[in-house]
Amino acid sequence: MERGIINKEEIERIIAKTIDIPSQSTIVFKVLNIFKNEFTSIEEIEALISKDKGFTARFIRLANSPFYGFSRKIKSVREALLLLGLDTAKSLILATSLRYLYRQFDTFEQGLWEHSLAVGICSSYLSEKIGEIKPQEALACGVLHDIGVVFLKNAFPDKYQGIYEKIYESERNLEEVEIELLGYAHTDVGAYVAEKWNFPEEIKVAIQYHHIDNSFEETKETFAHIHNLVRMSDLICMKLGMGFKKPINLELENQNLLLHDSVNSEEFMKSLFSFFREERALLLN
Repeated sequence: MERGIINKEEIERIIAKTIDIPSQSTIVFKVLNIFKNEFTSIEEIEALISKDKGFTARFIRLANSPFYGFSRKIKSVREALLLLGLDTAKSLILATSLRYLYRQFDTFEQGLWEHSLAVGICSSYLSEKIGEIKPQEALACGVLHDIGVVFLKNAFPDKYQGIYEKIYESERNLEEVEIELLGYAHTDVGAYVAEKWNFPEEIKVAIQYHHIDNSFEETKETFAHIHNLVRMSDLICMKLGMGFKKPINLELENQNLLLHDSVNSEEFMKSLFSFFREERALLLN
């Protein structure tokens, strides 16, 4: 099947399969809606988040990630918002929201979430080495890059699991298999969601273009570094099997990446995997 033009009505039907999830997602959509207002205050965000203890706990765990570099442990939503600043806090809140969007959360969904988290951690880890992007921005962009996957999994639960089985069999690109079987990809759905809920521009770019190489002319030059970083992190995590039931065999040298000299070394891969295991226990639950 060739890539078709997915219309607004079709995407809205896909989104509706997630929006009608019971109470656990209520907080997420309230958060997304409040972000439509660019004048939203810290007090409004604090009041909303604090109503959900589970969401609050996840948000504070992410805020205490070493990538934010705070010398003391953050203990409250208000403290996190004040220390992070409103723009960074919004991105982190969006990243926290992703876990709540799954209709069910079994082994397969756990793997999807783990991969998203791994790409966020890898993006932050790389940003510290490359130095062109703030680690906290990289974390949010990496965690949210596959948000379209969540909506497609909720809309087509059995079929979508089959898409991943085909990836394991053929070791092909996820976007290619989605287009073959659905006629469109998670990047199409994710880009629509990001625009609909007014995500920060750098997150929109990461969501829409992370399967496109660096020669793609539509990648906005301002965000070329974050695009390359998230795409590189996604491929590294696939190569290492992070969030997948087995590593995906691919050569980073053949992916037209702007590779940092040390990134493809065995030493780097070992250090990244070790760091991910350390952070995984804290952030995954």
